[in-house]
Amino acid sequence: MALNIQNQLDLLHDLLSLHAEEGCGSNSECEQIARLIDSMQQQNALHFPIAEHMENIRQYGVNGANSSEIEQHILSHQASFDQWLQSIKDSNH
Repeated sequence: MALNIQNQLDLLHDLLSLHAEEGCGSNSECEQIARLIDSMQQQNALHFPIAEHMENIRQYGVNGANSSEIEQHILSHQASFDQWLQSIKDSNH
């Protein structure tokens, strides 16, 4: 079953929230974040405010998927999580 854009935004929010709150996660979660962004961009259904953050979030996912220091990668993005999460919340249809 394919996820609609709202389901994808909710899942993205959940994954980023866990990383923000716990300061840890997995390479596979980061890979999933990148895949979610790719899928949403292909649907061309994203609008401001989330659209302006998509490439940064995607890069976070790609870099995290390939990181040998995943916790450090997550911690280095703590300053971005609040902005990303708020933009997702503001974009919910």
